[in-house]
Amino acid sequence: MRIWILVIGLLLISTYMAAAQDTLKQGDEVFIKEEFENIRLSPNGTIVTQLPQGTRLTVLGEQNNWVAVQFVGWIWKPSLVTQKTKIKGLTIHALHILVKTEPEAKEIKQLLASGKNFAELAKERSIGPNAERGGDLGQIEKGDLLPELDAALRKLQNGEVSGIIKTDLGYHILKRID
Repeated sequence: MRIWILVIGLLLISTYMAAAQDTLKQGDEVFIKEEFENIRLSPNGTIVTQLPQGTRLTVLGEQNNWVAVQFVGWIWKPSLVTQKTKIKGLTIHALHILVKTEPEAKEIKQLLASGKNFAELAKERSIGPNAERGGDLGQIEKGDLLPELDAALRKLQNGEVSGIIKTDLGYHILKRID
């Protein structure tokens, strides 16, 4: 009887040890076993790069089947910046006017074409939440706006005004200022 208890105890201990080896802790060193593994911005998120088999990683945390990792790599120093806003094209500074109807938007476009100040028109006519600030959206990153607004804004040169953009919110006019 004692032998059976000892055998069952050893089986339970070995099962526990095997399960414990599958649990990763912060600071654990791990290696990529597949030929390549994707690095993502978040679990199931956008793939930013792939790392080859054998790459050494340090575990930062674990979430279900996903593991946050850190790895050491080398990057050419001139390609780095200390502030995200210094990345050309990543952020855009823009002004915005939002109105309810297409006739209003067309009238505003005509006023802009005749030289009326965009910020003043935004203060007077826009129903957008940034109207009081002259329509100033501040620094916008890709994906901050509705897709159709983001696409239109990224086609503009500095100082250029968009056409009229219709969304479920109304009719928009954008001006890229940086």
